[in-house]
Amino acid sequence: MRTRSWRAGSAVIAGAAVVLAAALGLHALVPGWLGTALDSGLPWLGLLLVPLLALSALRRSRRAFAVALVPVVVWTTMFGRVLLPRSGADHHDLRIATLNLGAANADAAATVRAVAGEEPDVLVLQELTTANRKVAERELRDGWEHRIVAGTVGLWSRLPLTGTAAVDIGIGWTRALRASVTTPDGPVRVYAAHLASARPGATAERDQTLAALAREVAADRSERLVVAGDLNTTTTDRRFRELAPLRDTQQEAGAGFGFTWPAELPVMRPDHILQRGMSTQRSWVVRVPGSDHRAALAEIDTA
Repeated sequence: MRTRSWRAGSAVIAGAAVVLAAALGLHALVPGWLGTALDSGLPWLGLLLVPLLALSALRRSRRAFAVALVPVVVWTTMFGRVLLPRSGADHHDLRIATLNLGAANADAAATVRAVAGEEPDVLVLQELTTANRKVAERELRDGWEHRIVAGTVGLWSRLPLTGTAAVDIGIGWTRALRASVTTPDGPVRVYAAHLASARPGATAERDQTLAALAREVAADRSERLVVAGDLNTTTTDRRFRELAPLRDTQQEAGAGFGFTWPAELPVMRPDHILQRGMSTQRSWVVRVPGSDHRAALAEIDTA
């Protein structure tokens, strides 16, 4: 009886391993909002690998252990590189920061000072209101004299801006803009955006705004281009591929997943700095007071 029970337990472990491997490798086949939720949580499925391997080892079942290694291989193939430091040379031409300031932020001044303390050349802020916009303008008046604000999104720059304009992403009010930043190597077109939220059972509006932004970027023939902001989309989300061939600066030159939300204990990265036509030298995340997001930063070589 004990032998049967022991074998049954090993079979359960092996079955769980197969399901986990399938969830990782075939997640794009899961439809609807459940698929979107699974996409966003993919990295965290790695937490199930340790107990799975431990249980199979305790049962001393070679078959169960071998099957348990399958999701380990799948997860490592998908995310192993993310855990390795990928910073490039220490030279950079442009440091960019993005932060969802938070419309209900009670200490916006401290928040802006903290992210400005990272000395970005370009700073993108989202969820601007009448009140916190005035705070941002006051805190950034020395050093970031060039700016454009459109709706609830703003861009401050140490370098001159040209070609500034609001961008319609089909949400009913302005939550995106574009501007060209003047650099010694030529202009860098920057799109600042705050896409609609994606919630369980309600991703249609996010999908619509993502598609609209992707079309704008795809039609832009600028040699050097950056998209920065709260895109409410993780890199593992199936809709993220619409922004290709833009490259994620965190994946290019960050260490770890670079989660930004929620700020106290981040579990996902809706905030991004994406680029094309350049190379990323460094990418990192900074916790700042007041906001429920962490700031995402990247250093880019524009040559």
